[in-house]
Amino acid sequence: MHHVLVIDDSDDVRAVVMQTLKQFGFSPRGAKDGRTGIEMALADPPDLIICDVRMPDLDGYQTLAAIRDLPAIANVPFIFLTAAMDKRAMRRGMVTGADDFLTKPFEPEELLEAVTTRLARQTELECEYFKRAEKLHKGVDHLLAHEIAGPLDGILGLTADMLRSSQTLVPEKVTASARKINESVLRLNQLAKSLS
Repeated sequence: MHHVLVIDDSDDVRAVVMQTLKQFGFSPRGAKDGRTGIEMALADPPDLIICDVRMPDLDGYQTLAAIRDLPAIANVPFIFLTAAMDKRAMRRGMVTGADDFLTKPFEPEELLEAVTTRLARQTELECEYFKRAEKLHKGVDHLLAHEIAGPLDGILGLTADMLRSSQTLVPEKVTASARKINESVLRLNQLAKSLS
């Protein structure tokens, strides 16, 4: 069940939006102003936020700007709810980071379409991020394995040579091999420190 936070200073509008969301199987929570909405979103991040544009104290634009500045909730899809929207106001909302607009009055189906579209898009983005992170992780694993394998191969080769010819090794050869082993161990040590 998706959690939707509805921020609107009008008790009636907030109640209608929340009731409509409940009818479609969503779990809504309501906030009467932008500050309360931000606090609620931080305390329990919602899957989506619907917010009125015109509110006292913090208007919708300020509320959205504050949310986009908070890493814990910055990527939550955000739909503006407004009575009227001219092009300039819509542009301001998009620049601030709004994902969609819903004009009051709205039909229940319009609300459902806006909400489900944004949630579906968020799911697609999260899947894409996961795929990229997985690919990056595999690349790092491969690189790390390569960085470790080089020095280890050198150490194993040198120690194997030393063991095979331990009876005939001259001091200069022992010193040269020890120097190379030391260099390989230092590389591994440096790698280990960079990962911690």
